Amino acid sequence: MDQEYDIEKLVNDIDFEKNSLAYINGEIVLTNREVEILKSLDINYQAYTSMSSLINALEEYSDEDEEIEEILKDMADRNYYLNVNK
Repeated sequence: MDQEYDIEKLVNDIDFEKNSLAYINGEIVLTNREVEILKSLDINYQAYTSMSSLINALEEYSDEDEEIEEILKDMADRNYYLNVNK
């Protein structure tokens, strides 16, 4: 079952801007999409000094909001790869 893909269309459909990374206070790394979500929830992400502290603060929202749960997973993965000594 061969399926052809229109690579150009797929690439054009990707919103690279939303997935680009922003460094907040030199320690917190968020995608533009995550920043938008946090702003929409009136969460002052700039007040935190580390990814871990922001993740811990957001965990109280994760049961209430599936989108928060999704970004928490991404943030935890990113925090692990960027900040945990392996």
